[in-house]
Amino acid sequence: MNKLRIGAALAGVTVTALLASVTPAAATGSVTGKIDKSADTKGPLVMMDDMKVVTKLIGLKLDGDKGDQIQTYCVDIAQAIDDKGPGYVEADWNKHPKRDSFFHKNSAKINWVLNNGFPQIKAEALAKKVGGQFTEGLSDAEAIAATQAAVWHFSDNRNLKDVLDPQDPKEHAKADKKDVFAVYDYLVKNVGNGLPTEPKPVLKLEPNKLSGKPGALVGPFVVTTSASGVTIAAKLPEGVIFSDKDGKELPKADVAAKIQQLDKYEFYLKVPATLATGKVEFTVSGDTEFSLGRLFISKDADKKSQSLILAKSEKVRLSAPGAAEWGGAAPTTQPTETPKPQAKNNDNELANTGASILMPLIIGIVLVGGGVGALIFQRRRRA
Repeated sequence: MNKLRIGAALAGVTVTALLASVTPAAATGSVTGKIDKSADTKGPLVMMDDMKVVTKLIGLKLDGDKGDQIQTYCVDIAQAIDDKGPGYVEADWNKHPKRDSFFHKNSAKINWVLNNGFPQIKAEALAKKVGGQFTEGLSDAEAIAATQAAVWHFSDNRNLKDVLDPQDPKEHAKADKKDVFAVYDYLVKNVGNGLPTEPKPVLKLEPNKLSGKPGALVGPFVVTTSASGVTIAAKLPEGVIFSDKDGKELPKADVAAKIQQLDKYEFYLKVPATLATGKVEFTVSGDTEFSLGRLFISKDADKKSQSLILAKSEKVRLSAPGAAEWGGAAPTTQPTETPKPQAKNNDNELANTGASILMPLIIGIVLVGGGVGALIFQRRRRA
């Protein structure tokens, strides 16, 4: 039996008596991030039907203690990226904000393109799969253009018409038109029915915010993850503890002997009656492989930004935020579901881009001086 024990991680979070609102799009406590242009990889300008657009791998920097960079493709060609906006949140495919988008119909085909395109498959290997002759081999820029164009073919019902010379060498890569079309045609024509199995979230906290009252439990918060090294950390006011459903402080005695294989774990915060109002913010973090094909949408449904999709599986450290508050407003047990926005495609707006089985968990708590509490998850695999 192979057992991995996880050390404590402390991430101090300010505790305040002010009650804060939750961004609606992030109500499930999923992974979040922001546009990071330093992680972009440029491709050439292309014509998708009558629309001139830039192709590139779009960089995102994940929120959390490590701030890993990932790369994505656009799945919303007519919507500009708001790189000064609220950022992005990981979401399931059915959460794509445009209900009339072809993404909903063709998500399985997009998934196939990502799994068989660049950068999941390196340019040299992709050229061998496609076959034929390439001009000085298939470059990364050419592979980016072909893969992004194939994604747009299915997400936005557009066709690749031309590959253009660079207008700005700093922003646009040079590419051989024949090479791009060869890979594009291969991806579009061989997609079949696609890959219908949607990649699952590998770290999820549900809900990400709950309210309660003094002298009671606030919860449950449910963590589902396939990650290793998973921790939850928070700065706790005096008297506030993490607990199980019976209000017993975590961890229990001899917790190491009681490790079980669980798909998910739930916990609570126990608030003393002497604290009239307050709030605790905490962060769930873990090391895992983030599967290509996960969707990223704007954290705020009212502040639109181009929807993105993870282009390549990456080993990263992920984080998901959570919060508990008490006093003030009437207690709630679940966040209100945000209505799905009914947005229409705007074909005249230029895009900025190329614009599982869950691991077992057990939870314990260590109280450290100064009122800091860190929840430590432990897992083990059967040999």
